Amino acid sequence: MNTALYYFSGTGNSLSVAQTIKDQIKECEIFPIIGCLKQKPVEITAQRIGIIFPMHYMTVPRIVHEFLMEVRFQKPKYIFVVITGANPKLGNALSVVEQYLSKANLKLNAGYFIPMVAAHFPYLKLSKNKQPQKQYQEAKEKVLEISEKVSHLKNEFDKEFTVIGKLKQLVSKETKGKEKFFTIDSGCIRCGYCMQVCPFQNIRLHGKQIQWLDNCHSCFACLHFCSKSVIQYKKLSVGKARQHHPSVTLNDIALQRD
Repeated sequence: MNTALYYFSGTGNSLSVAQTIKDQIKECEIFPIIGCLKQKPVEITAQRIGIIFPMHYMTVPRIVHEFLMEVRFQKPKYIFVVITGANPKLGNALSVVEQYLSKANLKLNAGYFIPMVAAHFPYLKLSKNKQPQKQYQEAKEKVLEISEKVSHLKNEFDKEFTVIGKLKQLVSKETKGKEKFFTIDSGCIRCGYCMQVCPFQNIRLHGKQIQWLDNCHSCFACLHFCSKSVIQYKKLSVGKARQHHPSVTLNDIALQRD
């Protein structure tokens, strides 16, 4: 059975998951969601399909919403989702994917959450993780378990805790226009890393100033890959450690555009 994995990743967590699953399953390929959307609609002929992405604002990232609206599945036999994040069970991302598939008369067969070293700053007070390598290792062990389950087409779901009350407002909050919250401290050497890594090519050097354009997807690749850690998001990132997945490079993130 041929397998296709479609991923979106800002700091490498979801890409590392996709790469690990690919290594465990025969006849498996991985495709960047951003690159796939250059040609619409997105036609998928694989029999087993995985969709892998991080939790953004307690729900599905905007680019994944676009992907789910544009994708056309050709009689898949098994569809699964893997969601990464500091606490990916808290939100409605899994339910959103199920709703999109249901509209296409398709079934989501499995859904999994993988806690990873936090990379998404809004509404999240990051703790200073003294053992990030331990958390990465635990995540990899779970990915290996997931790989075994999806290779046998297991139908199961991790429990999702749908948010209610005031937290629910954060899920539906407009995610566009976040570029206005980025600033740069003194110490910027204009290395260009932020421009290179942005999966959406949304950052430009204007004279001596770094500028964010109007297509920010809040993936925070620019912030976490900054060579001098001088990019800030409001005051939420001040004094917080920058952390991208150790197995994923700046070029790996940038190549999602291709």
